[in-house]
Amino acid sequence: MNSRERVFATIEGKPTDCIPVTPYNGNFCIGIAGFEISECYLDGKKLAQAMIRAQEITGQDVVISQSDQYYITEAMGVKTTYSKGSLPNVVSRPVQNIKDISKLKPVDPSMGRMGVYIEAIKRMNEHYKGAVAIRASGAGCFPLASHLMGMDDFLLMLAYAQMGEADYEKYLFDMMEVLYESHYQYVEACVKAGADIVQCADSLASLDVISPAMYEKYAFPYEKKFFDRIDKLKYEYDFHTLLHICGDNTLIIEKMADTGADIIEFDYKVSMAYAKQKVGERVCLMGNLNPCGAMLDGTPEQVSREASQAILDGGKNGRLCLGSGCEVAAGSPLQNVKAMIDIGHSMKPDFD
Repeated sequence: MNSRERVFATIEGKPTDCIPVTPYNGNFCIGIAGFEISECYLDGKKLAQAMIRAQEITGQDVVISQSDQYYITEAMGVKTTYSKGSLPNVVSRPVQNIKDISKLKPVDPSMGRMGVYIEAIKRMNEHYKGAVAIRASGAGCFPLASHLMGMDDFLLMLAYAQMGEADYEKYLFDMMEVLYESHYQYVEACVKAGADIVQCADSLASLDVISPAMYEKYAFPYEKKFFDRIDKLKYEYDFHTLLHICGDNTLIIEKMADTGADIIEFDYKVSMAYAKQKVGERVCLMGNLNPCGAMLDGTPEQVSREASQAILDGGKNGRLCLGSGCEVAAGSPLQNVKAMIDIGHSMKPDFD
């Protein structure tokens, strides 16, 4: 099997030759490929070259068109500065008070730097011709909202809305609609460019940050709406969908599966064994090695042990892609990432 076949079969619950390994590691790959981060989030050709070169080094089963977080919201008025070797730095935001939300309009992928990531997908698709799975970026409504108004102000707005402040709730829902549409339009373009996995990375909709009630009322409806809508493109394009939320989301595991995503990517704080028990027959699991633990500061032997345990916990009857719980840090030891990949490729799914 080639990498794409391995990933797709796993997502669909079919036997494979080994466990696919799918770390989320765009900036790590840029570094080991010998590129600067800043040149890749500004140039789709260089981003594609970096991902292709890195995949040749690591042997991972997925490549990722990803580096920074502001490519959508820059088109909505977030002002950033770029400097060599660094991620963009925000210098101003368009939402200074809730009434500014009424000025927001959905943006389409022809605007700003969204085209950088779409171009990278096209170039990787042309290069791989179906041999390696291509994952697109795509932030959900909560992180996009925090870009527009700042995290503290967004969380304060959520709190006021949850307490019954009608104006805050109205403006919050208005903003969610604009962000949902912008996210959808970008991801649809990624599908048409050749992405095999598209995502809603709703990182701030985390139970490390908000309550389960807030998640169910303000985040879940837009995640489900997104997956319901993007799924309709499967009649014409061959791809799968993924939901990622950072942190310990044990209490909403079943709601996350209810969104309709094909894959749930869990952070290291979630027990993979528990996730498998709760939703592993409904969706494919992805994860969940700690990117700030052994992968960053440990040894290959430690990474191998953690990877083996994740496979034992989540690999029963297939439907597990071994990966990082969140983004692999740029500068992580290459030998640690390769240790994870080697373990996955040395083991087969445990089907009864």
